[in-house]
Amino acid sequence: MQTHNAQILLEARKNARLTQSELAKRIGADKGYISRVERGLTVPSVATLYKIASAMGMTVELRPA
Repeated sequence: MQTHNAQILLEARKNARLTQSELAKRIGADKGYISRVERGLTVPSVATLYKIASAMGMTVELRPA
């Protein structure tokens, strides 16, 4: 995942007023996983990205480039 995309997820989590631990619990992952995603070290699967978005009260929209 590009650093830009990781930054978007980090900002979205903060805007949702969730800690990494709270978000991780909502998606059935651990805090370390969320940290790695937010730092751009781990690329979540599409299914996990949808779970993350849903846990923050958001949706994912795929559009043609």
